Amino acid sequence: MINVALCSYGMSGKVFHAPLITAESGLHLHTILQRSEPTALADYPQANVVKTFEEILANPDIHLVVVNTPNELHYPMTKAALEAGKHVVVEKPFTLSLDEGNELIVLAGAQQKILAVFQNKRLESDHLDAQKIIASGALGRIVEVEWHYDRYRTNVTHKKWKEDKLPGSGTWFDLGIHMVDSMLSLFGKPKAVYGDMRSLRRAEGSTDYFNVIFHYDDMRVILRSNTFVSEKGATVSIHGDKGSFLKFGQDVQEAQMMRGMIPGTAGWAQPGEDNYGVLHAHNNGEATRTIIPGQRGCYEHYYQNIAAAINGESALEFMPQQSLLGVELLLAGEESASRQQLIQL
Repeated sequence: MINVALCSYGMSGKVFHAPLITAESGLHLHTILQRSEPTALADYPQANVVKTFEEILANPDIHLVVVNTPNELHYPMTKAALEAGKHVVVEKPFTLSLDEGNELIVLAGAQQKILAVFQNKRLESDHLDAQKIIASGALGRIVEVEWHYDRYRTNVTHKKWKEDKLPGSGTWFDLGIHMVDSMLSLFGKPKAVYGDMRSLRRAEGSTDYFNVIFHYDDMRVILRSNTFVSEKGATVSIHGDKGSFLKFGQDVQEAQMMRGMIPGTAGWAQPGEDNYGVLHAHNNGEATRTIIPGQRGCYEHYYQNIAAAINGESALEFMPQQSLLGVELLLAGEESASRQQLIQL
């Protein structure tokens, strides 16, 4: 059994990591770090609640540490956990600099420990449906992809690492990394980037609007997010020389987990009626329009793979190298927006 320590019991720990860890039979949620009141015990009475990170590092019974803390703590806490001989899962974004990420990858290799980044959006219907339609060849040569992660959110939260102008803050690092990761998984590294970023809710705030265009040899990938979108269109639009695919709706897994559902529950990850794709294809001069139901997501696969990789039963699918490349693209997009010019990659 692999004993796991969770470094925070905020939204990501309570909604995502703790339930997904306990849903995996090869993992045991051993310890939870809570510096204030041990509220986690109400949900996981079998777990140990500690007040300091050092207690996690010093405990030889803990094998895997989940670093789900604010972005600026990802690097120092991951480094300390690896040096203590622990496997590590770290929340996205992996790090805030390329030097930090490279150092952690080298350290994990030297320690012979698993280092993975929590890129759970790769396991949602948007990504899975895009991946399937591209692999089918139904669209022919892909020329343009537009990916949206829009919200309607007028309030400003107390989370300074998300709301204030700090390194790694704002929706580009919080939401954009998901779309960047999907783009890298589907198409590899682009050649150049042009970014436009704004703060809509307050002038002194972090980015909450972005329109970033990645250049490939014969294709453009546009990643967009806007905090003031109350009526959403397609989340993903893919256009090729043989047709178009538009994906609508939203993956249900996050909403289900917010309500306390976990993998294995009846109806888990079952797409709603609003989650579907439209394939408009051209063949031999004839056009066809087909409605394609959304695929089921599979968040549970993440920790299944982590457990299997630690046990030597499977290769790690969520390699830190791709997530570090994602950080490179985030930084380049930010630089492009600041300089208002195309950045070669």
